[in-house]
Amino acid sequence: MSRPNVALIELYDSHDELLFSQALFLQRSGIQTLLIVSERHRAFAASFGFGQEVIPTYCSGKKGPALWKELWRIRKIILDMGVKVLIFNTAHSNPVRNFSLLSFPADVRFFGTLHGVNKLEGSLTQSLISRKIKHYFLLNDYMLEKALRIANRALKFSVYYPLFQPAFQVKELVARKPGELWVCIPGLVEYKRRDYPSLVEALSGLAKKPAVRFIILGNGTHAHGNGAELQKLVQERNLEDYFLFFDGFVDHDQFHSYLQASDVVMPLTHPINAELMKYAEDQITGSFNLAFGYRKPLLMHEYYKRYPDFQENALFYSLEGLGTFLENLEQNLQEEHAFYQNPKWGLDFQTKNYVGFLGVENLVGG
Repeated sequence: MSRPNVALIELYDSHDELLFSQALFLQRSGIQTLLIVSERHRAFAASFGFGQEVIPTYCSGKKGPALWKELWRIRKIILDMGVKVLIFNTAHSNPVRNFSLLSFPADVRFFGTLHGVNKLEGSLTQSLISRKIKHYFLLNDYMLEKALRIANRALKFSVYYPLFQPAFQVKELVARKPGELWVCIPGLVEYKRRDYPSLVEALSGLAKKPAVRFIILGNGTHAHGNGAELQKLVQERNLEDYFLFFDGFVDHDQFHSYLQASDVVMPLTHPINAELMKYAEDQITGSFNLAFGYRKPLLMHEYYKRYPDFQENALFYSLEGLGTFLENLEQNLQEEHAFYQNPKWGLDFQTKNYVGFLGVENLVGG
């Protein structure tokens, strides 16, 4: 194996959903890549099958001298292997700030994915990171619009869409009633992330319920989750037949099996408070890219109609009209829609866009 000239780095136990697409873009472009990921993600990264070396990190849970020691270890690996381009899968928070403060040769270039453009406003931590990482990837074009308005002009931005997934094993699913629509709501079951109560109340208010089942595809039993509250609300409204819940962590195979089997994806990011408004400009919810990747229509609040991605690929509702929207959902989906026509949803487009931002002419061939 030739020496890698790019390192894709994830210091945390989160955002593994971005790793495969980036590794795929680099592999298709002939760029030898080193994957430096948290121990929790090591087996997942090794399963990509691209022949890329995977080195685990142990930053999670470490603080003080123990964290600094681990960051210096990672730095030594990078320099010993002669890697010249570092791409941070998560380009914010204190460990990344600390890593960015370490000394590196002038010819080592830094890139990273910024998950929230709001971090460019008034964050001392991000300001320190931006002294080293001056080239940021963003995860949607609407994030780019805001970044260009608020960011220091010394910073450069590009956008990639992590639409692609490794091959997962298809799992057996619960029985599906004839004619039943499956509406997938992916992600951790937390009220701060999604407006589940409005959906339950809208469905409860219908005298005749549509043939629909909401797949609540996420862990609702973790420490900060609201799964128990949501299930209680559903039971109080006698709606158990219209929802499917999961206990504990949903593994990759099961998660993606349900996504692929679903008819539509519903993010439930209603812009009704400051917590949910962050998904309207500053960052995305993973539901967006999961829908994009599997070419699933989105069911979205009408606020998002302003963005081209959703104009092309979503059906819109108002909170006041959500009940009527659900009543007419099957009919609306049967109407002719030209979803996913933009070239941006293709692998060639995303690869060229991503690698071009890195300066591929200096990287191919090791």
